[in-house]
Amino acid sequence: MRSGRLLILAVVVLALGAYIFFFERHQPTTEEVRQQADKVLPDLKRDQIAALEIRSSHGLVKIVKTPEKQWKLVKPIEYPADESAVRSLVTGLVDLKINRSLKPGEVRPAEYGLDKPKLSVVVETKDGARRELKLGSKAALGADRAVSVGDGRILLCSDTLSGDLEKGLDGWRSHRVVELFPDQLASVEITAGKDHIQAVRDGQLWKLLQPVKDLADRDHIRNLVSGLNTLKVEQFLDSSADLHELGLDKPRYRVVLVRSEGAKPVELDFGRLDKTNGATRVACRRGGKDLFWVNDRAENALGLAPVLWRSQKVYPFESWNVQAATFTRGKESVSVERKEGVWKVAGGAAANGSEVLSRLGKLSELRAIDFDLIASGPKEMGRVALKIGSDAGVSAKKAQPAKVTFTFFEPLSPHGRALVRVDARATTMSVEAAKARQILADLGALKAKPKPTPAAKEKT
Repeated sequence: MRSGRLLILAVVVLALGAYIFFFERHQPTTEEVRQQADKVLPDLKRDQIAALEIRSSHGLVKIVKTPEKQWKLVKPIEYPADESAVRSLVTGLVDLKINRSLKPGEVRPAEYGLDKPKLSVVVETKDGARRELKLGSKAALGADRAVSVGDGRILLCSDTLSGDLEKGLDGWRSHRVVELFPDQLASVEITAGKDHIQAVRDGQLWKLLQPVKDLADRDHIRNLVSGLNTLKVEQFLDSSADLHELGLDKPRYRVVLVRSEGAKPVELDFGRLDKTNGATRVACRRGGKDLFWVNDRAENALGLAPVLWRSQKVYPFESWNVQAATFTRGKESVSVERKEGVWKVAGGAAANGSEVLSRLGKLSELRAIDFDLIASGPKEMGRVALKIGSDAGVSAKKAQPAKVTFTFFEPLSPHGRALVRVDARATTMSVEAAKARQILADLGALKAKPKPTPAAKEKT
């Protein structure tokens, strides 16, 4: 009998625990219930909002959330919406609190400007439900504004929404011209008069197709993308604006950016420069239709001479990204590899980590002085073979380590420059001979010096 009671009590305790775990702990606290009761739209969740319809003195504006969870204007025009402006309105709607509630019939709506409200917003949720807020006039005393949600009550709330709702169309349009990252790009093409620059991404490298076939300077490409990302619309222009007046009938620069994920390419034309109040702005056309004045943040990158888009570094890599290296000079060769962040000589012995990193750093910063030279004849100075890990942001399909070998040749004259070939580039370059010798000097220094064995103590 006693064991039966214990079993029943155990079942009751387990059931109570399960109720608390699965149900009761998810219920709002008393404070949370009170706070929700004070809200104008207590059941509204920001992640459930699918569309907003705003009516103001500027007319009707409708904004919807796309499947990609981006906000987009669909009325009166189709255009990317200003994400921060929409988030501000959504936050204001979700957090709007009631400071005072007047019962139906207690006052006339006309007394609070709610018979013909000038501002309203309809909130549409994912399930198709629609809730409308109408904003009336400000209260005679204080900073509250009258709000109606259609249930007959007049709610006096803090006047936080009217500033958002009174925005004109340009206040809801995105002022960003471009929003992308270098790792999202497949190719970049720039036309400046008769000059043409074209570069394509190949795994971790950027390859230049025009004006010459070689490695492209990835820092220049990153700077270009950074400059384009910081472009801001300073003034939207009507589609009927005079292209000749804006210098866009024959743009100074045309930029085409192709995304790697297959999205529509970004096409930008840059026209006339205009100085206003000490600041320079640029006429810009996007996608062959959107016209605006923008800041001049991309001018420096676009103005580079075509030859400067060729990689000035002998081979662009980051020293911290090297997984293994073999240094060879004559018959001497030392191979090192990094294991769990520690450099080891082939065979497991400790390497001189600081010396390895110093030489890799010099190699990564090595810059070409001349290109397209002839390397027949000079004696080989030495070689460095690297295995380089993938950069962050490179897809798993392209994450295989790159293998690249630098081959150095002695200068043709006593004080001349050393020559270098890299198997990833179809060109022979010249570099400072002293820097090449520093990279290949005393290969034994790459190995850690053995620690001396302490002398045995004499017994007394």
